[in-house]
Amino acid sequence: MKRILVKSVAHSYPVFIGSNTLLLLPKLVSEYGLPKRIFVILDRNVELYFGNKIKRIIKPVADKIHFSVVTASEKNKSLEAAAKIFSTLQREKFGRDTLLIAIGGGTIGDLAGFVASTYMRGIPLIHIPTTLLSMVDSSIGGKTGVNFKEAKNQIGTFYQPYFVLVDTSFLRTLPRKEIISGFGEVIKYSYLTNVEFYDKLFSDFHSLKKLNSNFINEIIFHCVKIKSAIVSADEFEKSGLRKILNFGHTFAHAYESISNYKIAHGKAVIIGILNALHLSHELGLIYQDKIDMMVKLPLKLKTDLAVNEFDEGNIFSLMRYDKKNKDGQNRFILIKDFGEILVDVNVDNKAILKAIRETKKILV
Repeated sequence: MKRILVKSVAHSYPVFIGSNTLLLLPKLVSEYGLPKRIFVILDRNVELYFGNKIKRIIKPVADKIHFSVVTASEKNKSLEAAAKIFSTLQREKFGRDTLLIAIGGGTIGDLAGFVASTYMRGIPLIHIPTTLLSMVDSSIGGKTGVNFKEAKNQIGTFYQPYFVLVDTSFLRTLPRKEIISGFGEVIKYSYLTNVEFYDKLFSDFHSLKKLNSNFINEIIFHCVKIKSAIVSADEFEKSGLRKILNFGHTFAHAYESISNYKIAHGKAVIIGILNALHLSHELGLIYQDKIDMMVKLPLKLKTDLAVNEFDEGNIFSLMRYDKKNKDGQNRFILIKDFGEILVDVNVDNKAILKAIRETKKILV
């Protein structure tokens, strides 16, 4: 098992990474002095495969326990879904002496984190991510949120867990689409760091797709190490450093919205990265030979990235909801080279539309 510390103003916390780390949960709850009145928000699919195991591990440490099983969907990442959980917490008489445990992917983690941060002005939280995407990205850093109308993550908070428990054995039951979705955030880190990580992912992509145990543990550790360093340095996005984690996301959120969330977040991030690369090229930030090389890794998933049915004008219009916008203008995270990321770039509308068209062309 590996351990990475995430530094936070509220409280620093560890991320534990390994196989079957779920078994450590009772010991860690006691070591950290967390409440024994436990409320679990559990992904319905995870409950199907691992429900009995999870209950068998958690129940012995709990004085009182309730499992709230939620279907993971962007529709359920809403104020209405949060209100239902608040009602259950209240009805079951859970107070401030409650530990909330989120077990699931990014959608469950975002929703549960929002609930934990707002119920009785905040109750202790633990994240147990069960998807590749949530293991390398969404469970770390303290961002919580729910969608509002057409806007993704429009309402939310910064709220840190007491620890994150990454158990890679959960990955064995993931469907292909969830694995591909996780690749989006994994691939993103290669652009934020160096060409060596990019080359490693490209040359050993078969090991990534097959979820080779040693390789996937190494990749998750590397991604978590990168994200923990970034969020530790800029927890609340004050300096702009943390914004680089949104590379490709301005486009990605628009693709999610226009597809009515049929395109999963990680897959949308892959498409968004391709758009951001083309936009960077359009602005003269990267030359043709560089973009030809940079698109090769995401294009390994080309057959899973259908976007031709969506009109570029409609995609563009949805970007007005992006949280990085200022003064009504779209602001983008763009790239000059591996590890050389530009934030808050104001871009002409024509260039944005051209980048969308160029991406559609290479995904035909």
